[in-house]
Amino acid sequence: MSVSAPVGRLTQAGYPAITGGRKMKIRHAIISFTAAGALLLGGCAAAGDEATSSAPATPAAIEVDEQLTTVDVKVAKSMLDPEGTLTDDEIIASAKEKGLSAVVEGDTVVYTMTKSQRDEMLADMRSSARESADELVADDTNSVTAVDFNDAMTSFTVSVDPAKYNAMEGFLVLGFYMQGALFQQFTGVAADDIDVTVDFVDNSTGEVLDSGSFQEMRDNLDQ
Repeated sequence: MSVSAPVGRLTQAGYPAITGGRKMKIRHAIISFTAAGALLLGGCAAAGDEATSSAPATPAAIEVDEQLTTVDVKVAKSMLDPEGTLTDDEIIASAKEKGLSAVVEGDTVVYTMTKSQRDEMLADMRSSARESADELVADDTNSVTAVDFNDAMTSFTVSVDPAKYNAMEGFLVLGFYMQGALFQQFTGVAADDIDVTVDFVDNSTGEVLDSGSFQEMRDNLDQ
């Protein structure tokens, strides 16, 4: 199925236009989704109280090199530390605390871990995504009633109460995009092949209200 950008949800820059008093609620929900992956590697490199307006880091910033007993994962520092608050030594120390080896090469952090450590990290990332989704569902100030995603984190289905659903909530796709993209990159999916689709559906009828994809967002940002 061809998935289009959320109808009426995205500005020309590729981001949903958000106004009104619920802006901070939506931003905090996005932070909850995107911070989980960074926390697994970056220690205190969590996002601040507000999301930045900059574009998500390119997925080409992460490469996975499979070896016989270990996996090398190259991650852009800007993805781990979007606020720029960590020193190289702090990043290395945080990795060591988690039993990993890290080397900082310019804007790239190279993590070396066993395959079992990588598998455990992927499981933790999936678990964190589930917890964040459950928190979103539990917040009755929004329209979200359920969030489902596949094991590969390539597809998210967000069930909403159509009576409460509004344009502001289209901004939530950014959190889903980044979690899915980060997860896929750690599994070794080639950067150009990474994609995450998000469907907002009527929780009663299953009708798709809005859809979007990570690839289309990247294309919009490149225009």
